[in-house]
Amino acid sequence: MYPRQQAVARLKQLTQLIRNYSSARLCENKENLILDIQKQQEVFPLVWLRDNCKCTSCFHEHSTSRIIKWIKFDTSPKVSTIEITNDNNLVLQWHDKHISKFSIDWLKERSFREDSQQKYLQENYRPARIPWSQETFDAARKVYEYEDIMKNDHALYNWLVDFARYGMVFTRNAPNDNHAAAKVANRIAFIRKTHYVEEFEVRHTPGTSNVAYLSGSLQLHTDLPYYEYVPGAIILHCLVQTDGEGGDSLLSDGLYHAEKLRQENKEAFDLLSSVEVNWLDIGSEHGDKYHTIFRCPVIRLDLQGNIDKIHYSVPQRDSHFTVDVKHVKPWYEALKLFVNSITHGTSKLKLQPGELLAVDNVRLLHGRTSYQDSDKTERYLKGVYIDWDELFSKMRVLKSQK
Repeated sequence: MYPRQQAVARLKQLTQLIRNYSSARLCENKENLILDIQKQQEVFPLVWLRDNCKCTSCFHEHSTSRIIKWIKFDTSPKVSTIEITNDNNLVLQWHDKHISKFSIDWLKERSFREDSQQKYLQENYRPARIPWSQETFDAARKVYEYEDIMKNDHALYNWLVDFARYGMVFTRNAPNDNHAAAKVANRIAFIRKTHYVEEFEVRHTPGTSNVAYLSGSLQLHTDLPYYEYVPGAIILHCLVQTDGEGGDSLLSDGLYHAEKLRQENKEAFDLLSSVEVNWLDIGSEHGDKYHTIFRCPVIRLDLQGNIDKIHYSVPQRDSHFTVDVKHVKPWYEALKLFVNSITHGTSKLKLQPGELLAVDNVRLLHGRTSYQDSDKTERYLKGVYIDWDELFSKMRVLKSQK
């Protein structure tokens, strides 16, 4: 037998072996299909299988889009025949004679087992976040070269992953270019525009309507909590740093301190994650007036009870507090506990010209120590916002190209 024929024969044997390890049957209620794959049992609802048929009548492959006519969809489909083919596909014939074909590998990737689902979410949805404290700040502080992330996709991918995990990432040796932060955002996707325009400046500005544009201390906060669709991330580029005392950047991990509060005082945590706060900003920027209001708790949870977002800014918390009066004092006491924790757990560093700091604006709280601003001691940062939707999208695209 020629080598090519031997290889084909071995492949057929392997295919048959895989097939022998796969079997399919309906469960007793006839609503789920049980698939045994190499001693691993998988359960797939028939309604899900019918909804995800890959035939050309149900799915448009080029656009990776479902096109099944849902107005005619039967949510209680019935199967007439079940077959696992020699080429390792599951073939179902439905009662209406429609045929659906699924690769066994494709089905395994879409397992309904919790461990498989969690693995998929961490690898494809969002990397698992790693909380950090003041004590572990240095280990969480990842640093990259500006030229690397701008020219090397592998470096940018790692930059994005570290940013998602730790809520911050540092970049050094950026050019003395007012648009260096914008170029990073545009390398990833595009800038998120707000009423502060696309590229905003952080420097002492007399008569400003924003306390960030003063030279005094800036207590810990998240930016723009009064936006319903709050910008997810900030990229700040230090162009000029004061030579004197002050001007240090302050960072505290809201995720770490919120979880700490949940463990130490569940009642306080429940108040901060359930009582809605009015966040407000009124002012003008470049001649355009704005009046923005949004209501949400300080700690926002997802449907599984996980901490999703942090909204916190003392200047932007409205005096209108539209809650039951019985919740007011307990809420203030709960907030005080949280503020004490994030403040005592603050990490401090002084950005130098050419350094960029990217901050997760719905997780980390950031601030600044005061400094003396004069002709000789100036501090000047340029910043942009970008949304996490775009950061995660770029991460997945780069991962698929690895």
